[in-house]
Amino acid sequence: MLKRFATYMAALAISAMVGTASADSPTKLHIAAVLSAGKEAPWEKSLIDSFNRIIAAKPHGLEISVDYTENVYDNAEEVFRTYADTGEYDIVFGDTAYADAIDKVRGDFPDTMFVMTGSGNRGLGGNAYWIFIHNHEPTYAMGVLAGEMTKSNTIGVISTFPAEDTNDQINAFIAGAKEANPAAKAKITFIQSWFDPQKSNEATTAQVAAGADQIFQMSGAFEVCQQKKVDCYGNYIDMSSAAPDAILASAVAKWDPHLNWLIDQWWQAKTSGGKFNAPTEPTWFGWKDGAGDIVVNKALEAKIPADAKAAMDKTAEAIKSGSKKVQLDLSEPKAE
Repeated sequence: MLKRFATYMAALAISAMVGTASADSPTKLHIAAVLSAGKEAPWEKSLIDSFNRIIAAKPHGLEISVDYTENVYDNAEEVFRTYADTGEYDIVFGDTAYADAIDKVRGDFPDTMFVMTGSGNRGLGGNAYWIFIHNHEPTYAMGVLAGEMTKSNTIGVISTFPAEDTNDQINAFIAGAKEANPAAKAKITFIQSWFDPQKSNEATTAQVAAGADQIFQMSGAFEVCQQKKVDCYGNYIDMSSAAPDAILASAVAKWDPHLNWLIDQWWQAKTSGGKFNAPTEPTWFGWKDGAGDIVVNKALEAKIPADAKAAMDKTAEAIKSGSKKVQLDLSEPKAE
């Protein structure tokens, strides 16, 4: 009897250590993801890729399912309310600046966790959680590569709008390039659209004509990079397939630590019988926490000089280890 009791107590201890759900704990988690663009857009695809990894990992032993609604912005309040009103979803996750919509809905559904991401939001607390992806650290290391690679000492950036979650990456890319090559000058163009391939291509053409030979292309159009054989760089996802002869590397965003944190917050509230208590400041994680990466285009890796690749890799390791700090600069970047 004592032996069986000891075995039983040991099993309980192991269960507690690994976070196995008890009989009274939730076993399933249903998430509704409200996307501001289509699933194929880089920002959205980076989120979906992260959700798929989380589903496979099964945190807390949960069976997780995610349903997506795409291209939602002006009618966001209606979509959030419709999902919450079904009573089937534990988390309603919005991928952009949905604070206004969430604020109008959340009070009617106190047992539902609502999520907003990125800039343009405001802290609401309670059951409204605000996460932020700052992809500046891998972008800094990628900038080091651009600084090493430029022959004209002119690097370019084509972006959408000046905003905190674009400014952070642009400033980091330029800072990394200047660390590797203090003579490097930066050209910056905002196309004033979240997606406009024609404007993006026109801006890229103008920067190439002005001498830019390394271009951080944040607006998702790579036709000119491919045609001109100019070294370009992607963000949020591995974009090498979009221009296999031009994209040297991409700074990939990974939402995994953010999603795990949100699920932990949900789990704690549900298993303790407490209320949601979201911080009013955005929560974000860095490269050392697994929130980013650099993916080099395998097809072009041979054209990267060994010393340039080594400089990028050394910078990346220093950032991930914490020995090198990359300034989070949210100010609007200026062209030189």
